[in-house]
Amino acid sequence: MKKNESGRSMVEMLGVLAIIGVLSVGGIAGYTMAMNRYRANEVVDMANKYAVIAYSAYMTSKMMNNGTPAANAIPSFASTGLFGSHSSVNGTKIGNAKVDEDYVRITLTFNNEKICQATATSLGAVISSPAPSNSPAPSNSPAPSTSSIPVPMADPEPAPKPTVSQANCGSKTIEAVFKQS
Repeated sequence: MKKNESGRSMVEMLGVLAIIGVLSVGGIAGYTMAMNRYRANEVVDMANKYAVIAYSAYMTSKMMNNGTPAANAIPSFASTGLFGSHSSVNGTKIGNAKVDEDYVRITLTFNNEKICQATATSLGAVISSPAPSNSPAPSNSPAPSTSSIPVPMADPEPAPKPTVSQANCGSKTIEAVFKQS
């Protein structure tokens, strides 16, 4: 006697659904990581452009005022028009620049810790994790939550390459340093 088989069994269908589910989870995780890297690179790019504008404004003001830059020589990020009239890029606030002869320092404040970590990594920082919350900190000192990262300044390429002087992704801030030539 021949049995007529029409279709798949329930076990086979559940197996296919499980495989699709596992592949979907991996795809979503990869997409999320790629988007965080994209957002981090966009923040670094905008901060780099702002550093060039701030340094140019500083040096122009210094030349026009006989070696002393004007107090209001450095424009705010929002006034540069780089990202419309906004002072943030992808939810990351780009703080006003601090400029001296050789460096431009810009503080980046993130609303997303993953983008903070991706930005710090793209700037060459190594993020160390804060102490686990279940381990008690000594009562006379605060819990270690700041990663202070000394980074040697390399000679820049034609465009200034930022490095990180401090990264604290627990409080979602990075101080990016742009060395000027």
